[in-house]
Amino acid sequence: MKIRTIKAIIADDDSVTRHLLRTLLRQHNVEVVGEACNGKEALQKCAAEIPDILFLDINMQEMDGFETLQHARHAIPGLAVVMISSDSTIGNVQKAHAHGADGFIVKPFSAARVMEAITRCCP
Repeated sequence: MKIRTIKAIIADDDSVTRHLLRTLLRQHNVEVVGEACNGKEALQKCAAEIPDILFLDINMQEMDGFETLQHARHAIPGLAVVMISSDSTIGNVQKAHAHGADGFIVKPFSAARVMEAITRCCP
C-alpha cells in the first residue's frame, strides 16, 4: 500500500518563516510545491499546483490572508487551510474559523503544532 504524499504551499511575507516551515515540512515528508510572499501569488501557486494544504499568513501585502482564504476555498474545494500568525488574539482565531480556516498556528510555531494541524486537516 502506497502512502500518499501531502502537497503543501506556504504563503507568508516573511522569508525566515517560509524557510523554517519549509524545512520542518520536508523533514516530515510533506512535499512543499510552492511558496508565496503575498495572497495574490499564493492563489496563483494554488491554481498551478493544487495542494492538499495551504499554510497562510494573515498579514500580507496585496491581499490579506482572510481574503486569500475565501478565494482559495472557491477555487479549490476541499483545500485544507491553516492560518499562521504572530497575533493570537481570540478575535483573529475566531475570524479565521469564521472564514473557513481548518486550523490556526501561532508564530513562533513548534514542529508538534504544525504536524498536529496536518494530521487533523489531511487525514
